Amino acid sequence: MRIVQITLASADPGGQAEFWGERLGLPARAAGSAVEVGLRRSTIRFEPAGDGVDARYHFAINVPPGSIEDAAAWLGERQELLAFHGDPDVEEGATIVHTDRGAACLYFLDGGGNVVELISNPHLESEPEDSFGPGSLLEIAEIGVATADTDATRAAVQDAFGAEVLWGRLLTAIGDDHGVVIVAPEGRGWIPVGLPARPLPTTIVAEGPRPAQATLPEGPYRLRAI
Repeated sequence: MRIVQITLASADPGGQAEFWGERLGLPARAAGSAVEVGLRRSTIRFEPAGDGVDARYHFAINVPPGSIEDAAAWLGERQELLAFHGDPDVEEGATIVHTDRGAACLYFLDGGGNVVELISNPHLESEPEDSFGPGSLLEIAEIGVATADTDATRAAVQDAFGAEVLWGRLLTAIGDDHGVVIVAPEGRGWIPVGLPARPLPTTIVAEGPRPAQATLPEGPYRLRAI
């Protein structure tokens, strides 16, 4: 499932343009009051958050297989990498972690305090790079949504995108190695900082087997398959 675009709320879209555009060097353009950040195959759109909305999300971006060390070196010159502390499954202070599916990951906070993950996934086709840079940020790999009813939300996401559960039970990833929607119980902490997962305005556009759309009031979450 290739995620084409996610639209997230932001208290400071201009600050996100500075972070993703000026600091990380990605294409970032104004679109009215919103800002659109271009990855190689996906777009992240930040729209102004409503008054009093603490809009902080978790999302992830795929980078080329085997590139996580280069990604850490490149990003570390521009933003602090988040370290794991007190996690029994991860070495204390580690900034690069490995999943049981063979992927290597690192985490950082963007200009709006979102917990962003870079994932180097060996299950994706190799895309050789001369050196790691902005163009190595390939596509949206994950977008997290929080809900009080994980079963109903999981079923709605599966139906809208014609996708299956890739991994998980209580915390579930729906999609494939290119892109997943992660359905999380409300209040669960996004690693490694424990940011509480909360329903927030989110629009997800992804390629699917058939055109479809749905709106879930809890976020609200707007889902569109193209």
